[in-house]
Amino acid sequence: MIRFEIKSNEFSYDLKALALSFFPEKGCEVLQRKDWRESGGYPLRCVMDGRELIWAELPGNYDKNQVKELVYRCFAEESGRLLPWGILTGIRPVKIPLRMLMEGRTREEAAACLREEYLVTESRVRLALDVAEKEYALTGSFDHENGYNIYIGIPFCPSICQYCSFSSYDYRRYAGQADAYLTALEKEIRYTAEKFASRELHTIYVGGGTPTSLDEVRLGRLMDMIHHYLPVSETAEFTVEAGRPDSITRDKLRILKAAGVTRISVNPQTMRQRTLDLLGRRHSVEQVRETFRLAREMGFDNINMDLIVGLPEEGEEDFRHTLLEVCALDPDSVTVHTLVIKRASRMRREQMEQGEDMNPEDALIPLLQETSEICLRQQGYEPYYMYRQKNKAGTTRNTNQENVAYARPGKECLYNVFIMEELETIVALGSGGSTKHVVHGENRMERVENVKSVEEYIARIDEMIERKEKEFEMHSRMEE
Repeated sequence: MIRFEIKSNEFSYDLKALALSFFPEKGCEVLQRKDWRESGGYPLRCVMDGRELIWAELPGNYDKNQVKELVYRCFAEESGRLLPWGILTGIRPVKIPLRMLMEGRTREEAAACLREEYLVTESRVRLALDVAEKEYALTGSFDHENGYNIYIGIPFCPSICQYCSFSSYDYRRYAGQADAYLTALEKEIRYTAEKFASRELHTIYVGGGTPTSLDEVRLGRLMDMIHHYLPVSETAEFTVEAGRPDSITRDKLRILKAAGVTRISVNPQTMRQRTLDLLGRRHSVEQVRETFRLAREMGFDNINMDLIVGLPEEGEEDFRHTLLEVCALDPDSVTVHTLVIKRASRMRREQMEQGEDMNPEDALIPLLQETSEICLRQQGYEPYYMYRQKNKAGTTRNTNQENVAYARPGKECLYNVFIMEELETIVALGSGGSTKHVVHGENRMERVENVKSVEEYIARIDEMIERKEKEFEMHSRMEE
């Protein structure tokens, strides 16, 4: 166990994050020392397994980075290793260099900041800067204050993957509620369209779940609703995360194409059949190929494919095989996710029942991430957005839980950049939706959450709309 004794709780989150990044198996607690509150500086004590590692007092002009650097250097010496992202503990490390570029600073200045102030390793400095420059080029022409984006959540899937912690429901069980769900969703779409009629809609993203779990009739109804209320033709991008190959048919692709969808996903996660079976994904490797080729045949020229590193029972050769198989299909973008087993997933529950604390494939993750980056860059893909995941359940020893998206130039997903860097408001509709209201000029963002349950969403749709109305009305009055 690692125990911190500190002056105040202002840095407790960051200290815990650093401790668990270096020593995820130990656990950590942060205690506030009442007898230190009058100190002019920042006293800090750290004890690991009964042994004192740190006893120091920073001067009165201390800041968070000084505290974190002190702890980082001690833990690095104790463990004999470095963290790829240094003392950065948030999930959006690219925000720092991106903001610097937006302020007119150079790439060299941003690199020096990451390297010297945040102790980021050279490989991650390069990745962060490449992504920041790409994001800056993609978003620089947009009016962020007057623009907004819409996320529409369809919480149904053909089956629930073992690692899934999203608000997803088996469509076979919920098909009888699909019409009621779409009726509630239509009400929320109509409200949003009216509320934001004077602003520019930049992107629409239909995700889930798996939107193409809906049958052809209901998928057609959803597309008709979107077109009826929203200025689709004026948007820069319209994405539908089709995702699961076993949910995609020729008729569904025809419906999406007719609706003006500009970007879709066909997500294999892996091209190893045994792993697909283990994960509960009820499609074959061959279905992935067939569905991708069908989408190409139907005229889709911007197709993303998702992969996951660190899947159970997969070794280095398994992932290399997946990577080569996907590259052979020549998708327009590839997103490489890192498996982090969340508390809410079936995989985590089974892990705990079997008495296993950690995923044994963790040791391979850094190598596989490096392999994917080298391979995809060589194939002409460029990284355009990335974020880190939290290891809230303490289920991985990997300290580099990155999700990185690579795309061929011109095939990037704008919505992903807007939501990750919090440049524009994202209005999230549907069960489990999390609206992110960016308050420009105040450098902050407010969340408005929808309930996760399908039944509750249907029954309480007026309340979901009222939540949004209160948030947006309050800030409208403040801006007047």
